[in-house]
Parts: sequence; structure tokens; C-alpha cells
Amino acid sequence: MILVVGATGVLGSKVCKELRAKGHQVRAIVRSSSSQESVEKLKNLGAEVVHADLKDPTTIQTACQGVNAVVSTATSVSRPVEGDSFESVDLKGQLDLVTLAKENDVKHFVYLSFPQFGRTFPLQTAKRAVEDALRSGEMDYTILQAPHFQESWLAAPTGINPETNAILTFGGGKGAISWISIDDVCVAVRATLETPEARNRTLKIGGAEALSQEEIILRCEQLAGRPLQREDMPKTQLEAMSSSGDPMMQTFSGLMSVCVEGGCIVDNEEAEKTLGFRPRPLNDYLAQLVASLTTT
Repeated sequence: MILVVGATGVLGSKVCKELRAKGHQVRAIVRSSSSQESVEKLKNLGAEVVHADLKDPTTIQTACQGVNAVVSTATSVSRPVEGDSFESVDLKGQLDLVTLAKENDVKHFVYLSFPQFGRTFPLQTAKRAVEDALRSGEMDYTILQAPHFQESWLAAPTGINPETNAILTFGGGKGAISWISIDDVCVAVRATLETPEARNRTLKIGGAEALSQEEIILRCEQLAGRPLQREDMPKTQLEAMSSSGDPMMQTFSGLMSVCVEGGCIVDNEEAEKTLGFRPRPLNDYLAQLVASLTTT
């Protein structure tokens, strides 16, 4: 039995689908605030649905019973409800999950994270703390570090806007990033669970090629056969977000600033050797984006 934490999120729900398609038993955590549609989709996959919340260790304790492996994709970034924060979910909640998984004799813990980025911001601080807890514990673990998701960062509202045909960049968008498909992340999660050599390792996974936002625009213009409008969020605005005192704004500033100059280029050699990881071409997704644009 594999427990998926964050099962109603975009990534977590696709992880459940990938695991069930390959015959794995899945126990999916949902919350009282989860939409009935999301819950029904998990049930239709054949997943066992349990109600629990990372902010409530008692419910997590119950969810972990009889589980062989845990996959945690949960974060307060997407669809937060009252009481959710980087402190309560991404830090304390995840650390409690690690502790309770160990206490319930879970054999393998797979944690979704991202590579070290230049700035300090709340989500990164929480990710590093959970990674440290896994590395210093006695439970087998695999940390998968993936950079920006194509579907989250290259589409509206942070990428192409199909209503205006404009493409948004951050601070000029000169930093090359190995933009990764969520579907490729799901395949890597499954391979991690099925590959003993992946245990007690931190594996970086990225897209097939690293491009800056500027290069993404040029590629999209080539696919569209016409110039596209450009909008830019200047560095001064990113700095203002970083110093705002709002943890969510600070976190988005940190993630957006990766696009400025530093970038995040991932070498997939180790993941390919260990997991057989081969990401799909970036052009496949860019072609879909371009097709969504209006022609007027």
C-alpha cells in the first residue's frame, strides 16, 4: 500500500493515476475541504480514500497504518484553506509526517522537492528542513528535486496568456531552466518506488532541454509563425514582493527570481541511470500552448 499525501492536488492526483495504472495499491489522503469531484475521481481510479490533514497528527497517524511507502506532494502553495501556511503544512506538517511514517514502520518515503535556489524564502526553508530530517533518519527515503513545472509556469497566469497572446517574463527572463512536465514527474515517482537503487538518494529530474523565458518566447514564435506580445515583471517588483513580509509573496518572488539570471539547469544523467528517466520534448508542450492562442 502506497500512501499519497497531497492526492487532490494537480501533481498528487496524477501520481495516484500513474500508480494505479501500473497496478499499485494506493491510499489517497483527502481533506474535509476537498471537492467531491476530486474525491470521486480518486475513488474511480480504485484508490482507497482516507480523510486526514497534515495539520492534525492524529489523522496522519491513522492514515500511515499498514502502509509500505509514502509519497508526499503536499504543499500550502496550491489551494490553501484556513490554517494552511508554510509553517503549518510545508514544515511542521511534513516533519510530523516523516516522524509518524517511521513510527508506523513505513519502509520508503518519497518526497517531492526542488533544487537549491539562490534566494532564501519560506517554501525553500521548509523543503530543506524536511530533506534534512529524511537524510538524518533511519527510514529509507528518496528525494526527487524537480525545477519549475511546464504546466504551472509556462501557461496562464505566469506564462502565456491565451486572452492577450502575451508572454510574461520575470526580470527579463534570461535564466535557463529545465522546465519539466508534471507527467514526467509522475513517471519518475513510480520508477522511484519500483527501483531499490533509488533509495537513500537525492535525485534531480528536469526537462529535456533548458531554455530561458526569452528563448521560450522565440521558440513559441517559431511554432506560431508570427511575433507574440511580451510583458515583463521587473526586478524592482520582484524585490518588493520579497520584502513584503507576506510569506506567499516572498515564496513566489523567490521562485520567479530563478527566471531572472541564475536559472536552474538539471543534468538528468544520474536519474536516467537509476530510474530510466527520459523526459518528453519541451516542444510538445509548447505546441499545445501555441495552439491555445487566438489568431486575431
